[in-house]
Formats: sequence, structure tokens, C-alpha cells
Amino acid sequence: MTNKSNCKTLTAVFSLILIFSIGTLARTGSDKSKNNRNQKPDCAKISDADIVKAIYDKIGVKYAGQKKHINVRITDNVITLEGWATTKSVRKEIEKYAKKTNCAKKKKIANNLTIGVSGGCGPGQKQCGDICIGTKESCNIVY
Repeated sequence: MTNKSNCKTLTAVFSLILIFSIGTLARTGSDKSKNNRNQKPDCAKISDADIVKAIYDKIGVKYAGQKKHINVRITDNVITLEGWATTKSVRKEIEKYAKKTNCAKKKKIANNLTIGVSGGCGPGQKQCGDICIGTKESCNIVY
């Protein structure tokens, strides 16, 4: 009878240890994921090209069709949006994406997006996707 009783006691103790261990591991794992989410990226290691790509990635989630007529570029820490958007609300939301991108200079956004389809390229401009930009500007449109 004592063996049976010892066996039950050991089983109960090991069960409690197991439950405690699982709870501790689960809490530790969630703490690590919280810390990773709250960590700010090292902006010194983020290139302008990375920021441009991040903005295009955000645009592509909701407005994939808009990407071919929006050029995003960065010059002297100023993000420039050029081309056209279908509506004012789309134009405004795309500017928000640029402002909320990690390591972007939040107050330095030049939103040159027009509303509606643009015409052909004029003097001093070149084709960039479905839009026209200055001949000296870089075209970064990604489809």
C-alpha cells in the first residue's frame, strides 16, 4: 500500500513540476516576442533603398495596382512621392505609409502625387512606369 501511495505522490509532484515548467516557458517566450516587437531598428544600418522597399511593401498590401504609377525616392533624407493616385484618400493614405515607415524622417515627406491619370511626359521628363519624372531623378517603381 505504501508503494501505491508513494507512486501517487510522485506522480502528483512531477505533474505539478511539469505544469509549472510549461507555464514558465510560455511566459518567457511571450516576453521575448514582446521585447522583439518593441525594439527599435538600428536606423544607421537601414539604407535608403530599404526604406523605399518598405514603403512599396506597405503600398502593395492594399494598393498593389497603384505601385506602377507611384515613384518613391529619398534624397537628403526627404522622401518624395511622385506620380498619381486614383483618389485623394488613396493619396493621403500612401503619404501616411511613408510617414510611418521605420527610420524615415517623419516630417520630411514631399507628396507630389496628383489625383487621376497623368498625361504624357513633357520636356525635361522621362518615363518611369506609368508616370513621368525629371530626367535626373531615379526611378524606383517596383511591380
